[in-house]
This record gives sequence, C-alpha cells and structure tokens, in this order.
Amino acid sequence: MAEAETVTYRGNCHCGKFVFETKLPELKSASDCNCNICNKKGYLWIFPGKDNVKIIKGSLEDLTTYAFGPKKLKHLFCPTCATAIAGSTEDEKKDFQLALNAHTFQDLDTWVLERTPYDGASLGEPYQPPVHKGELPKPEGEDVVYTGSCHCGALTVATTAKPLDETFERAIQCNCSSCERNAAIWIYSQNEFVKLSGDEANIGRYRFNTGMLDKVFCKICGVILMNQFNNELSEEEIAALTGNMRRLYDNQHTRTGVNARALHGVDVNKFKTVKVEGRDKIPGDYVNP
Repeated sequence: MAEAETVTYRGNCHCGKFVFETKLPELKSASDCNCNICNKKGYLWIFPGKDNVKIIKGSLEDLTTYAFGPKKLKHLFCPTCATAIAGSTEDEKKDFQLALNAHTFQDLDTWVLERTPYDGASLGEPYQPPVHKGELPKPEGEDVVYTGSCHCGALTVATTAKPLDETFERAIQCNCSSCERNAAIWIYSQNEFVKLSGDEANIGRYRFNTGMLDKVFCKICGVILMNQFNNELSEEEIAALTGNMRRLYDNQHTRTGVNARALHGVDVNKFKTVKVEGRDKIPGDYVNP
C-alpha cells in the first residue's frame, strides 16, 4: 500500500522566537480536549510523533514550562508572546512525546478543521476555579458580574456582560495572526467594568505591530486574559494615528476585551460567535517567520 502524501507544515509563536516544521498528511481534524487548561488556551492538538518535529529557531528549553496536578504533562508556551506551542510528556521508558497546537501552524484555517472531542475533564481531580480577590465592577441594567482567572490562579479578572449563554451574540473570534494563535474568544466591556487582580510581577503584556494593543497574560501558566489598549500611548502618538489605526483607536480605546475562555462557569461552545477575518482587516502586515 502506498504511503499517504505528506505536507510540510511550518509553525511558530507569534513573536517568531520559536519556529518548527513537521511533515504530516494533510490536516483535516484535530483533537479538542475539554479539560480546564485546554479550554482556557483553546488548544487543538496534533500528534506528529516524537521524531517528526524539526525545530528551526529557538529551543524547547527557551519556552516556559507549566505543569500542575501530577505534573505528567508539561505545557510549553513562549514567554514573550504567550503563544501555546506544545504539550510534552515522558512515558515510563523516558521516550519523549510531543503534541503540537494546530493554532500555531502557518496558513492553516483552523475554523474548518473537524474537532475530535476528548473528555480530559473526566480525568484526575476536578479543577477548582481560583477565587477573584480584587475589586468587583458594579453591573448596570441586565448585566451580570463574571469572574475568571488564568489556570494557576496568579491572575484573576472580573467583568460585566449580558448573560453569557446561548442568547449572547457579541462574542468575537478573530483570525488575525495573534488571535489565531491564542484562540481567544473576546467579549468587550467598557474599561471601568473590567478589573484585573494579581501581582504585577506575574502580568505579561505582549505588544506588536504599532504597539497600540496589549495581550495581557499570566507569566506562570501562559493563559491570555485580556486584550487591552496600551495606556502608555502619549498624546502625540495618538494624534499621529491615521487611517485604519485611527479608526481602531477611536472606536475601541474605551473598551477592554476579556477572553471568555478564562471566565468561570461559562461554556464558550454555547456562544453565537461573530467570526472576524482579522488577517485581512487588522492594520499592519504580519510576516510568518
């Protein structure tokens, strides 16, 4: 029997410090685990085999490692841009195993991949959501207060929103170069209704392109929590904005995006998400490394 034709897939973290290649049959599906960390990071798992990943730039040792519970599985993410790259484990014979996140593959349309469910939530001890210890926003009208966190609990967030169930129609999935890699599902609230809590030393902020936006993440576990306008922009920098960048600033700088994946008790699969073709509409030209 003839071997299936393979495709060379190249992938990377968003900042480009880690780049890899793997050869696989054309990807049409990925494993979709429902455990808490996989849900928070939006992983779509690909299992290429332990000898089928070639690292082009960087090294696994350069990535931040996060493990929890029995610590049999290590989650590897870029410490600069928080891109969730891979999961690794060692079996009893010390054979190195590596799973890759399909969201990091260049030019792969993950929206059309078939999702193969895996019930990881039923394994091990139930996840205990960390409690938000910071300030709570005061809801207005029919809004509800939601709290959430990164996986390790070093950072927590609180926000207000209309009920986050099947009636909610303002959740956004964007496939720009950054949002594709972090798989966030954004809900937006006015800045004053979003409260982040945690030690500043654990808060990562990733800026790219024009530096207008911060992707806010936990430096320990790598979970993306917020999409926030850079509050360090000077009046001169704001005045110099033109075209799409000016419109983006005018329309959104008073609002903060919260990653609904990080919110407790929220099933993002119930959302009627709005899919935004950000790869064509977000100002700036991203070049895959």
